[in-house]
Amino acid sequence: MKKTTLIVGVTLLAILFAFVVCPFWLNQVPEPLGFKPLTPQVFAGLIGWLFAVSLFVERAVEVVVLVFRDQQADALDEAEARATAMVAALAGSAAASQAAKDAAAAREQSVTYRAETKEMALLVGFAFGVFVSLAGVRALHGLLADSAPTGTLFTVADIVVTGAMLAGGSEGIHRMANAFTSFMDSLSSRADASQKRAEDSMKANP
Repeated sequence: MKKTTLIVGVTLLAILFAFVVCPFWLNQVPEPLGFKPLTPQVFAGLIGWLFAVSLFVERAVEVVVLVFRDQQADALDEAEARATAMVAALAGSAAASQAAKDAAAAREQSVTYRAETKEMALLVGFAFGVFVSLAGVRALHGLLADSAPTGTLFTVADIVVTGAMLAGGSEGIHRMANAFTSFMDSLSSRADASQKRAEDSMKANP
């Protein structure tokens, strides 16, 4: 998995150089884009369908990971359970120390394997997310005004960002929705409080 991570890192750096450094170097950076007014309705619509797509991506990732990793994970869990049971059975005997070491080693192998599986799931999720984004599911594009022109650089950025969002799963998108809702509620509360203070001031000083 470390080799795979290195390959992914080098690829991301190459993409960064190709689509960020080169435009600056060639003085071809696009102009700022125009966005739609950020209303709760617009944001809810965007997050709603992203949440739905992320559920499908999550399930697809689960299937791929189960096919390639689940059998070995079950074997490691069984080995850890046997080692733990052996520690309990040999408690107080001369072999208890070795049994405890074996149990610790089995536990470490299981934890390491699960960490590698999680890393693999994130990479597969990102690949699926980018593929779905290439097919037309774009997060940033939904925030643009209808007349805003888009170029290649924006499209690539949209594909990468959307792919990363989908790789994060539905829970991450749900957190984004909650954060936006809390932010809008806070703004609304402040506006109401400010209006109330103004009304109270007008009543006190007619």
